[in-house]
Amino acid sequence: MENRTAKVLIVDDDRSLLEILRLRLCSSGHIPYAAETGAEALHLAKNEIFDVAVFDMRMDGRTGLELMREIKTIDCGLPVIFLTAYGTIGDAVQAMQEGAFSYLTKPFDHKDLLLKIEKAAAQSASSRRILRAGAGENDSAMAGTIIGVSEKTKNLRERIAVAAESDANVFIYGESGTGKELTARMLHESGARKDAPFVAVNSSAIPETLIESELFGYEKGAFTGADRKKKGFFEQAHKGTIFLDEISEMPLAMQTKLLRVLENREVSPLGSEKAVKLDFRLVTASNKNLLEKIENKEFRADLFYRIHVIQIELPALRERMADIPLLCAHFIRKYARRYGKNVTYLSDEAMDRLMTHEWAGNIRELENVIECAVVLAKKDVIIAENIRFAGGSDRQVQIYREAKRCFEEIFLRQLMGKTKGNISKASKLSDIYRADLYDLLKKHSINPADFR
Repeated sequence: MENRTAKVLIVDDDRSLLEILRLRLCSSGHIPYAAETGAEALHLAKNEIFDVAVFDMRMDGRTGLELMREIKTIDCGLPVIFLTAYGTIGDAVQAMQEGAFSYLTKPFDHKDLLLKIEKAAAQSASSRRILRAGAGENDSAMAGTIIGVSEKTKNLRERIAVAAESDANVFIYGESGTGKELTARMLHESGARKDAPFVAVNSSAIPETLIESELFGYEKGAFTGADRKKKGFFEQAHKGTIFLDEISEMPLAMQTKLLRVLENREVSPLGSEKAVKLDFRLVTASNKNLLEKIENKEFRADLFYRIHVIQIELPALRERMADIPLLCAHFIRKYARRYGKNVTYLSDEAMDRLMTHEWAGNIRELENVIECAVVLAKKDVIIAENIRFAGGSDRQVQIYREAKRCFEEIFLRQLMGKTKGNISKASKLSDIYRADLYDLLKKHSINPADFR
């Protein structure tokens, strides 16, 4: 196995054993951070990103299992190795069921520990690479999709990692709001094509009369209004990945042409006699059952088998309810930062409301609920009254919209005043993209020049 330098958090209330572990890790090329208590470990985890953690199973004031549960709310992808005495093996087994990486029974061979740390560090690197995918330019709320500790979320991460290693066509199935585009982006960012373009296309959003020219491009003069040459989405994705969302809505005639493109790996722009050879990876998605579409003669069977080389099924939020607390924390941080508020957590009553909701809209619905709650929150805590679900009374909707409108205007005016109307500084300070910031300023009739 390739040697990998790892930042390791080691926690043990036995000071002599802690020092031995620290010296062993240093001599093996790793970077150890030692903590004698759970409180020290939590403080370190909030300020550092670790590759691996090694916990003693029994400590004064807190068990290793309790510490793992707490630390997973800070870093859900951190692999934890337990050191356990014979009498606490049952606890170690419980920890494994809750997501621990491994455990060793005392007395243990330090070579075995180092080997497990190497394996855990490799897993951590892979996991964090996937978690980073989709970050950067895309600030979609779906960046929280794979955050969680549920078994279905772990399986999804593994499935994405395996699919990313190949160049095969991938089909993603999931209900609306489960994060199909983000999953496609993660596949791209985690694979060999990550430095090439990622092009996302919503098949249902393009009029049937325009879909061929949009996908395959056209030459100048190919049709009325074609005053210049334009590359289609497939050509834009050359060397990279093209993602066709809602492929179930693609017209049958277009499905035939798409099949030909997949077979020949070339497109013929409208008005051109020359075919353009292309190199791309195809990822498709739908929230519809394509087999039913085939039975109803609405989808081609040969295209179905062409795009279904690897299938990834995204779990509904109601199937991964254990992930809601971590997802909420992610969205609270995002919107508190965006709206300049000091909201940091949910009250127990607010969390109870979230945990008993049906979530027909999945993670997209959860994000909308948390955004609304952050806007409505008057203190640093979101209370039950701030949790508003779709389908509430018209009066509630009006109150929320008015509160959001007023807050946005106040926030934008303060932001312009602080940055003296400098859009670049305002965008960086508020974490709002320039284009979105311009749209918000226009919406509230605010002129940046008035603040310069």
